[in-house]
Amino acid sequence: MKMRANWLIIPAVALGLGACKKTEVAKAPDAKTPVAEAVSEVVETVTGKQVSPEKRAAKLGFAKHLPQDTEALLTFYNGSKIAESVKGSKVWSLVQGQMNGGGDVMATPEEDEMDAPGVEAPEAEQAEAAEVEVAEAPGAEQEEASAAGDQMEEPGVAADEPPASDDAENDPLLADKVIPLPDEEETAGPAALFAKEVTVALGKSTGEQLGNLLTFNRRQTYFQMRSIAKSFAAAAKSGDFSSVLEGLENFSAETTAELLKDPQSGVALLEKTKFPPLYIAFRSKEGELDTSAQLVAATLANVNFFGDMFEPVTIENSGFKLEGYKLSGAKISEALAADRAGLEENLDAATVDQLLSIVAKKEIIIASGTVGDYVVLFFGGSADDFKLSPDLAGSIVSTDSLAFTDAYASKDLAAISYGAKASMDTLIATAGGFSDFTNGLRDGLAGSEGLGDTRDLESLFTIVAEREAALRKLAGNDASGIAAFFEEGLKIESYGGYDSGMIDWKATNKLAHLGAGDDVFLFANMSVDAAYDTKSREFLEALMETTYELTLKVSEMPLEGEEAAKYQEMVKLFDSKFRPDLLALWDAFTDDFGNSLGKESALVVDLKGGLPTVPNIPKVVVDKAKAPRITVIAPVSDRAKLSGSWDKMNTTLTGTLAKIGEMTGNEIPMQKPLSSEKNGSTTWFFPMPFFTDDFLPSVTVSDKWYAASSSKAQALDLISKADAGGETSQGFHFNVNFKALEKYARESYQLFEENSNDLIGGSISADQKKLVQDSLDILSDLDKLTVHSRRESGVLRTSVHFKTK
Repeated sequence: MKMRANWLIIPAVALGLGACKKTEVAKAPDAKTPVAEAVSEVVETVTGKQVSPEKRAAKLGFAKHLPQDTEALLTFYNGSKIAESVKGSKVWSLVQGQMNGGGDVMATPEEDEMDAPGVEAPEAEQAEAAEVEVAEAPGAEQEEASAAGDQMEEPGVAADEPPASDDAENDPLLADKVIPLPDEEETAGPAALFAKEVTVALGKSTGEQLGNLLTFNRRQTYFQMRSIAKSFAAAAKSGDFSSVLEGLENFSAETTAELLKDPQSGVALLEKTKFPPLYIAFRSKEGELDTSAQLVAATLANVNFFGDMFEPVTIENSGFKLEGYKLSGAKISEALAADRAGLEENLDAATVDQLLSIVAKKEIIIASGTVGDYVVLFFGGSADDFKLSPDLAGSIVSTDSLAFTDAYASKDLAAISYGAKASMDTLIATAGGFSDFTNGLRDGLAGSEGLGDTRDLESLFTIVAEREAALRKLAGNDASGIAAFFEEGLKIESYGGYDSGMIDWKATNKLAHLGAGDDVFLFANMSVDAAYDTKSREFLEALMETTYELTLKVSEMPLEGEEAAKYQEMVKLFDSKFRPDLLALWDAFTDDFGNSLGKESALVVDLKGGLPTVPNIPKVVVDKAKAPRITVIAPVSDRAKLSGSWDKMNTTLTGTLAKIGEMTGNEIPMQKPLSSEKNGSTTWFFPMPFFTDDFLPSVTVSDKWYAASSSKAQALDLISKADAGGETSQGFHFNVNFKALEKYARESYQLFEENSNDLIGGSISADQKKLVQDSLDILSDLDKLTVHSRRESGVLRTSVHFKTK
């Protein structure tokens, strides 16, 4: 009975996402946001004029039906076009070829023989294929129903409003600019729902309700960690660790009970929690509206398997009617009450009464129907949550929320998304973190005796939470808008959103020009915010110290067995001999080294390095083959401190190796690096056989620059370019050059093929050659990937371009 009661609480809590609230008139935010103001500037630059609500409605589709207080929106366009593009790509051809039997590379000779022309499949397989074909053919009844279906008229649109498909022709502003959504090839079945447009939208209260869900999740994590800490402390005291396993078996029931009693996540939270309005809209092809609607309705009918928990319901708003089912809270409450004794094993009678009363008031609506050219699936906490705009004036397309799409009115849209600032503020404020873990562990250990004095560990848990909170205070967010469109591949433009505070948006990046050049395969460049750098180091330091202290406490537990004894001895040895060395290294790295460099850094990867002269590799291969070269470069702010950090690390490591040598009886001397000077730069490296200047892990330092590289030659070249200066930028840059990768891959394969006898003792088979060539051809479809994040007019902006040929 106890198990049944606990499982019944789960739908009760889920049902808490459905509740009735007072109906309010939808309205847009009062003030114009920074994102909207920044968008206006972009629109003026790109198009010269903002697009009217009518034009937005024609371009954006189902958004025209959504009320102004919509809090989140995600729409995908041109599903069939994307599918055809994927099917026409070389990577799809390669996958299909291998799945259908790619010669001796992927298939057995018997399979190749079966795929040969003129060879028929076994009779059983032919019969099975025939059955599938018959099963997929539509029945006469379905065809008649589709033919007889009446398409609903779309209310709330003025009679003189031009249809969406004619908009580009009738409007002088967007003539020759707006690209209407294209018709696709004939599709059938569920795939037809995704062929033209799919929209997922969340209505008013979404941010608040997701915040409630995150609060519940945070408190659940807290109670789980607290329970684990209590169980281990009790087991350590008794010496019987089987009690830990027993505690975990009852973990779910106890945690659920504590959650319901908790002031933050208990019945009070359940009472104010509701299921936010959720709309999923599919744009149907002409003539297939009723067929698609029937498909969705038939899927919903599967809830009948749950018995009388669901009951039929009809909801209506703005002249649109949906039909579906209502999950009754009263019936869930009755089912819970029938097993009241099981509930009261973990909850007091008053809490059970309150829980049953709250659940009885809840409901969840699941309904579907047609709205204009769309099949709509709706989820909500009550029938009143179903709200559509009766006209464009009341729609979200008439507000500044979707103004960011105006700059792309003439583009071939792939997707758009929008998130309201208030919702994002709530999500950020209620999101969990390490503090939920550490606070639970701290409170679980408080007052326990099994692990001895845990006050230092409890204090460290508190410090972790405090430093995490200090780091999160540097973050911020704004309303989010994203537009993705097809242009030389795929471009994505985003406005606003979440900013962790990591990047210094005002800093001038002086290394931006190092990413130029056709031979640079990968490049990344940014400047870290000084405050974030400090706070993140402090947070990481607290995490490491807490983890170490926790490891010590576990080693002090009365563990049994040979492996446990080895573990305890190892921890004790490390703590007594090597902990001072670890602290010294950490201090030298984070303080001296970290503070000796500037906040800007760049990662440069090219594909023109030379190979080391490794034995048994043909000389022609060594002479002609190229290897990737990787360098991280940053400005030097204090060369004396940089030099001092190495002295500290060298002294510490020398002592550490001496201790290891003393323990093992084998002396392990600290290796001394060699150095070379060139143009005021000093390169430090450890001598290794076969290495060359172009394949040499090393560190190169000048008065202005620091470069850690796999190639001395590349490091010196980049320092020379950095000294010369060039184009600067702000924000974050990330580039991938697929053309350079293709050139490198083809040249490497050609060299391998020409020398295959010396390298692998034979030639490459025809099937293997075809597989490699097909794989290389995939790269010929790709050009480059560029990402640039920055702030414009104070608003976070990111531009992504996945360029294809």
